[in-house]
Formats: sequence, structure tokens, C-alpha cells
Amino acid sequence: MISSQIATLDKIFSGGLQNGIITEISGLRGTGKTQLALQFAIEPLKNNKKILFIDTTVEFRPERFLQMLQSRNLPTSLLDNLHISRVTNTQKQIDILKNFNDEDFSLLIIDNIADLFSFEYSKKEHIIKKNINFGNYILTISKLAFSKNIPIIITNQILSHNEKNYERMYAQLENYIHQKIQLKKIKNNYTCKVLSPFIHESKFDYKIINSGIEET
Repeated sequence: MISSQIATLDKIFSGGLQNGIITEISGLRGTGKTQLALQFAIEPLKNNKKILFIDTTVEFRPERFLQMLQSRNLPTSLLDNLHISRVTNTQKQIDILKNFNDEDFSLLIIDNIADLFSFEYSKKEHIIKKNINFGNYILTISKLAFSKNIPIIITNQILSHNEKNYERMYAQLENYIHQKIQLKKIKNNYTCKVLSPFIHESKFDYKIINSGIEET
């Protein structure tokens, strides 16, 4: 079980993220998806556990995570067990999981899981191939959650088009995600909504500060 460092969110999840569960954090750009994912990493790092963070957009900022640690008076040496894998194409994104069973990671985080698939298979004639490859990829992730008995966090971008929001690869993800954390910004307010078959829908407001995400 892994704490989010947010009391209300941990209470919603009966203490934190459970082993074997895939959690999706979704939202528009700038709502704090990656920061929340990294916030879940803090507890295992404090317990000297290894974490694999797959960065599909090459936007991971170690200085931001260092700021989060320093704001919590935690040693920056915790970064030593955070293994960052930057991938720039879908094949590498797929291949990196092939050796995952050989490593003793306690948490897997995949940031912006669908971005590279949407970019590489952007043409209409590639839709079927995209759906098949991404479907196989998320199936592999599901099997890892079960076989390794660890929590897995994925973040996914919400896009806005013609005043409507949509989630990348929603249909494929829907069959494998156990619970969702949806982050929204309405004017100057941030809201977190949690959807899970294990609990009633829950919401709380939050803000983004130096130490990460904090309930308001």
C-alpha cells in the first residue's frame, strides 16, 4: 500500500494504493498529473524501494522533484532509487517492460502513456494498428501488476477540441484501469475526482505548491 501524502485521497483508497491495482491519473495539461504520480513515489523511496518512471515526453524535471523533497525536509539522496527511463518511440516504450520482471521495482509509473502511440499512428490508415499495439501494451501492464503484485500508475492527457474534452486511447484503457483520479482546473480552482468500482465517487479541492499537491 502506497500513500499519496494527501489525507483525504488516502482515506478514499482505504490507506493508499493497493498492490496489483492500476491507477490512472488524467487531466488537461497543467493540472498536476505528473506531480501527483511523483508524490505517490515518496513513501516507497523513503523505505529504500526502487521505482521505475517511464517518461514518454522527455519532460521529466528532476529539479521539480528535488523541490518537492526539500519542501518536505527529505534528503535528496532519495532520488537514487528513482530510475528514469526516457523513451522517444513506441517500440522502446514497449520493449522496456520486457525486462521489468528481472528488476525489483516496488512501483511502476508511466507518464503520458498514450502520447507516443497517438503521435506515431496519427494517420487514419494506422488506427487499427495503433489500437492493436496499444491494446497489447496495456495488457502487458495488467499482467505485470498481477505477476509482480505492485501498484502501477499511469498518467494520461485529456485533450480539448471544439469545447469538448476527450481522453487518449480511452476505449482501450477502460478495460484495464481499476481506478481513476481525474484532475480538473476550473478558473482558479483545482478539483480532484476519484472513480473506482470499490468506492463511491469522491471529490476534493487541491492546490499545487512547492511540496506538490495539497488538499484545500
